[in-house]
Amino acid sequence: MRGKKIATLNQAIREAIPEVQKAVAAYPQVEIFMRAIKFSDEAAWHVGPAPVPIEQFTWPELETSGLTATAKALKLLEGELSIERMPRRGLPPVCILVSDGFCTDPREEYDNSIAELAKIPWGVKAVRLAIAIGDESDYNEPELLKFVNQDAIGLLKAHSPEELVSYIKWASVSASVASSRGRSRSTGITEDTSNVTLDSPPPMITSNTDLF
Repeated sequence: MRGKKIATLNQAIREAIPEVQKAVAAYPQVEIFMRAIKFSDEAAWHVGPAPVPIEQFTWPELETSGLTATAKALKLLEGELSIERMPRRGLPPVCILVSDGFCTDPREEYDNSIAELAKIPWGVKAVRLAIAIGDESDYNEPELLKFVNQDAIGLLKAHSPEELVSYIKWASVSASVASSRGRSRSTGITEDTSNVTLDSPPPMITSNTDLF
């Protein structure tokens, strides 16, 4: 990811942060923490692995180039979703995967990472969304859909800077609020509760002249 795509992503996340802060202010009993993984040839923490309270969170400029090591990024995520690392009384985490390319890790490695998410209790309970950037020929839709556990929403496709900004804001705010509302009285992961379900995002209207 480079050029207009990465610049728009940086802008979108910075614009989404204050909106999430404002939206979850209605749930004072809920604490929101943020972190981020970047991936190209390899995967590494962009913010983290220690979670940062959203009130203190700032987005460092993200720059990437090279390959698309999605499976390696998922392995880092899985490590932080383990029972040992997650708070016992935590709310379902919100995990948003953003990609503009095909995973360049071996397919078996990617599929194993997806299978592992389905085994981890917090991986199952998490709100998992994926945003694909660019033309449909730029990325592998079935591959990204394996990460998503919101079937009614599916893959969010950002064809333009405007759509990417809108989807980042919607996903960040809606998922955080839904998790907070749905689990504000939860006593922990051991409860037999259903997963958080999101409403569909608003329809996107974009100019045909401003595409990635």
